[in-house]
Amino acid sequence: MTFNLTVTEIAKITGAETAGKEETPVTKLCALDDAQEGGVCYLTGLEHADQLKDLKAAALFVPEEAKGKELPFNGALLYAKNPEWAFIMLMKYADAKRQKHTAGIHPTAVISPNAKLGENVSVGAYTVIEDGAVIGDNTVIFPQCYIGKDVTVGKNCYIYPQVVIREDCILKDYVILQAGAKIGSDGFGFTFHEGRHQKIPQIGNVVIGSDVEIQSNTCIDRAKISSTVIGDNTKIDNLVQIGHNVRIGMSSILCAQVGVAGTTDIGNGVILAGQVGLAGHMKIGDRAQVGAQSGVMGSIPAGATYFGYPAMPQKEAFRQLAVLRKLPEINKEFKAFKKQMNEAKNLSFFGKLKKLLGL
Repeated sequence: MTFNLTVTEIAKITGAETAGKEETPVTKLCALDDAQEGGVCYLTGLEHADQLKDLKAAALFVPEEAKGKELPFNGALLYAKNPEWAFIMLMKYADAKRQKHTAGIHPTAVISPNAKLGENVSVGAYTVIEDGAVIGDNTVIFPQCYIGKDVTVGKNCYIYPQVVIREDCILKDYVILQAGAKIGSDGFGFTFHEGRHQKIPQIGNVVIGSDVEIQSNTCIDRAKISSTVIGDNTKIDNLVQIGHNVRIGMSSILCAQVGVAGTTDIGNGVILAGQVGLAGHMKIGDRAQVGAQSGVMGSIPAGATYFGYPAMPQKEAFRQLAVLRKLPEINKEFKAFKKQMNEAKNLSFFGKLKKLLGL
């Protein structure tokens, strides 16, 4: 990603304070361990200042406490309260300047005359938008997407290629759906009747709040009745399965390959690490955290940290793991003790007495 900014311009964008060399040109973003000429990178703490020796970058974000201190860097310094966040702000600025899509409506897109598109909407090649769909202003729909009947998509959304949004689902503003996400598939609902698994109609929908990002190949099932709900600012990683009638609160994080069974209630600020599995009909309290590959079989209270299979409070799980690591040693001692016991059983009374006395 390249651009052409001066240090002064970068300071205005990020709120950082300059320390001379304000007109130094900066043309790229780079990592500290891959600094390049003309680049800008960031240093999170002064304890890592030794990494600045021979740094090729043109500019560097450093913590505010670096003011008045000599650093082994010859480029332009930008003082920031949080250097990483200042760098991210510059990334956001540069990313916003990139054109990721072709503006306008592609001639191969199939859009119902009964659909309503807002101002400045872009629709890519071979995308289908059905009757009654409403697309908000400035939303971008990339090629090969399907927008079902009576779907509502808010403003400033990005819907990447091969996304499917089925009938009646609702996306609010600033939603990002990465390539291949599927919203509103039928929930996995069946009842065993007259010797067969009979399908239960899934007549609800999915409601996705504002500022939600759902990454590639994640599936969110529509509700049996009512709505499957994803709260504002929640972020869901690749290959996640959200069952029907699940409700997820605000600002939660679900990492890759999480599976959530139906009618589970997940609170605000919850973190589910990779490959966590949640059985259905339970409640995960606000700010709870669950470690990777854990299997959650029951509700978790607010603020708790759980881990393991089945998941349990983390301290208890770690104690069990500590014992498990010692099992080979414990087993060896047990076998030696068992051997001694068997030998003692075969001794006569006087033999046992002599062994007891150490004779």
